[in-house]
Amino acid sequence: MNGIPWATIAGLLLAMGGTTLFAFLKNGGRRKVAMQPVVHLTITWGCCLALLCVILLWEERPLASIGIAGGNYLAWAIGAITGITLLVTSICSLLLGKGKMPEGSLEGVQRLGSLPWAFRVAIVLTAGITEEIAFRGYPIERLNEITGNLWLAAALPLAIFTLAHLSGWSLGHLVGVFFGGALLTILYLWQRDLIACVIAHALIDSLIIGMPFLLKKLSSRTGNLQGVHNS
Repeated sequence: MNGIPWATIAGLLLAMGGTTLFAFLKNGGRRKVAMQPVVHLTITWGCCLALLCVILLWEERPLASIGIAGGNYLAWAIGAITGITLLVTSICSLLLGKGKMPEGSLEGVQRLGSLPWAFRVAIVLTAGITEEIAFRGYPIERLNEITGNLWLAAALPLAIFTLAHLSGWSLGHLVGVFFGGALLTILYLWQRDLIACVIAHALIDSLIIGMPFLLKKLSSRTGNLQGVHNS
């Protein structure tokens, strides 16, 4: 750690270590625990705001140092197109495919889908903003400065981002998390604009908002298929 600013060390530990530790402590390794949305939102935003304080007040660096800047409309459009494409693909695969969620994902989806509409919206926006700051913009830029290796700087946060989801989801669900995280990482490396990643992330996760309707449709469809099979 010789030569690495203490503020950056603290920022990296807070961004990736603190967020991940909270995720595991919150669920205690039990995936069937009901979500406490107020606690989740409060602690998640608390960690994010603490990281922003480290950047602005301790490191004394602008938000542009983690990819947050205005006016990059092309990057934002690319982020929106990426998010909408993945969202539509996910919906179509659920409604037009076999009508099954990925193995081990149904419990987590039902847990989120049972929350009031306002909390689902808040969780989507929270994930889109806080996870992109903690697992994309900040660690990629700072690790790249420390190591001089952009690919290593991108791979380490992606791995931690994926494993952090194991706290509330099954091992099989991590495949989708890794795929989505990898796309968002590529988008950031391509555009170097965190707002584009926030837009894409929020649009992808917005599937959660309409999840009760989708689950109802899938349940109805599965029931109809079983009725036809039994007859």
